[in-house]
Amino acid sequence: MSIIVPRSSRAGTADLAVQSTPLAHIRDAWRALAWLGAVFTLLGFADIGLGWYPAAFGNSEWEFGTISGSLNALTIPVMGLYLMLASAIARGERVSGRVLAILLTTIALGLLVLGFIYITVIPVALKAVANNELVAMGMKKAVVKAVLLGIAYLGLVIYAAVRAWRIGAA
Repeated sequence: MSIIVPRSSRAGTADLAVQSTPLAHIRDAWRALAWLGAVFTLLGFADIGLGWYPAAFGNSEWEFGTISGSLNALTIPVMGLYLMLASAIARGERVSGRVLAILLTTIALGLLVLGFIYITVIPVALKAVANNELVAMGMKKAVVKAVLLGIAYLGLVIYAAVRAWRIGAA
């Protein structure tokens, strides 16, 4: 009775599972997630872009509403960018990482500019509804939500940009 069996004659269930899944299928799955992320990103930014058209810069109500709406709609494109980032990390694609890092950095800078504009229109928006307590409460909630979303998205985008830039760096 032999207790020690040569490694070549043993086949554990974990080894069989790995052997039955070719590496190409894994790469195809990550590539599919990258495409899904790209579609989410494009559709999300198209939705946001339509909210900005026609532009009415200088109109405080339009700026307040448009920036608030853009922050509310940023979830899908950010999720899409993270799907593309995850795919680039998994496949070790340095060029894709650099492109994503530049795009994410641009988005972060845009969020900073929008944050500055938003902060300048908050007093105007609150003053416009000061006579109606119910509307003023809703406006204050919208301001708090927009500020929280802006900070959260800025942090997520900066983290993703740094992580994307480091793909392939050892």
